[in-house]
Amino acid sequence: MEDKILQLAMDAIAILVPALLAIGLELLRRKLGVETLRKAQKELETKQDLAFIAVKFVEQAYRDYGGLEKSDVAEQWLVARLKERGLKTTDSEITGLIEYALRTLKDTFGEEWANVVE
Repeated sequence: MEDKILQLAMDAIAILVPALLAIGLELLRRKLGVETLRKAQKELETKQDLAFIAVKFVEQAYRDYGGLEKSDVAEQWLVARLKERGLKTTDSEITGLIEYALRTLKDTFGEEWANVVE
């Protein structure tokens, strides 16, 4: 009788250990996925914040420049700040971040934005 109980316990352990290990590994995989997603989200938010700062900075400091000149200065400033923080980007991403920030500011401030620029 004891042998049967002992054998039943061993069989249960043999089934439960791999199942618990599989569940643990899946939870770890999901946790790492969530952490990676959080890191990417934080990185994007940092890039967007810096793009807004770049556009505002150029609008204030380089008032006499034309649109393309301002865009170039904003992109250079943004690239330098991102490199300082160890964030990697592509040229198209930089352009997109600057355009996004500019469009958002124009949409938010509407006519006031045009008056500030003049």
